[in-house]
Parts: sequence; structure tokens; C-alpha cells
Amino acid sequence: MVFDLDDWHETNTCWDELYDLKALRHDFKLTLFAVPGLGSNAFWDKTPDWCELAVHGWLHPDPHECQDWTRERMLRLMDEPVVERYFVQGFKAPGWQISDGCYEALLERGWWVADQPYNDMRRPGGLRAHLLGGPSHWHGHVQDVEGNGIRERFDEVKALVVAADSFRFVSEAL
Repeated sequence: MVFDLDDWHETNTCWDELYDLKALRHDFKLTLFAVPGLGSNAFWDKTPDWCELAVHGWLHPDPHECQDWTRERMLRLMDEPVVERYFVQGFKAPGWQISDGCYEALLERGWWVADQPYNDMRRPGGLRAHLLGGPSHWHGHVQDVEGNGIRERFDEVKALVVAADSFRFVSEAL
């Protein structure tokens, strides 16, 4: 089972819920789509090994942050020291709004993307992608938004964790 959460950063966390899920299953793990520009090194250092950090924009001021990014802008994000130090080579655009420039940079550097099936025709061949959906995937948010915040769906998430055969990071499910 793959679990992922969007919008993780220093002032937007759900540690209590995550540790409750970890207490249910020692093998629980998840991918946090995190906002690198909104966290300190001390914060990122606290990430346990059962949480994978993947890049989710830079500051995520709105769901359209990356929709017009050029290849060069995306490459600058990928070269940020915080990204190189703490994050896996995976990316999800805020609001799923990704530019062709982002795709080009991801493909060039060998990164993967979390994406929507509606982008299948736009996404370059050879770019590894994890698509939203499927019975072995639960996607949500740190905060209660869009009906899939971890707190508002916590009973459902707990049941899925208990029933899961195993757990994989998004990077392992490509």
C-alpha cells in the first residue's frame, strides 16, 4: 500500500496522526510531498526513516505555483541545497498543475513525478511517473482540505493501515 500526503512543511504537520499510524504497524511508511522553502534544516533533520520527503513546489503559495515554470526554474529548485540534502528525486506540482518545463527538467535529471492520468499525453516518454488512484494508494493532505485531510479521514486511513499487506514509498511503487 502506498500512502502519501501533500503540503508537509514546518508549520503544517500531523505528527500525532503519523505516530499513531506507526504504532498500529511497525512497517508503516509513507511519502510526504513537502515544501522545501518552508522548512529549516532542523525540521527536515527530524524526518524519521519511515517517511520519504519528495518535493512539492518551492513555497507553494497557491495550487498554480509550478504551472508556468521553465525548465531552468525547475533545475534551480532541483539544485537547492535543502533539496539535494533531504529529498528524494521525486516531484509533485502543487494542485497537479505542472508545466512542460518541469517535465523536461525531471526527465533530464532522471527524477520521477507524481501526476494525474489526465497528463498522460503531455508527459514525456521515459519520465517515470506515479499516477493518482488505484486500490493500493491513498492520497491525502496534512490539513483538512478537499475532503482528504488526514484528520478528517483518519478512521478510514487507520483501517487501511491495519489491513495493508505491506507498505511502499511512492519512489518504490514506480
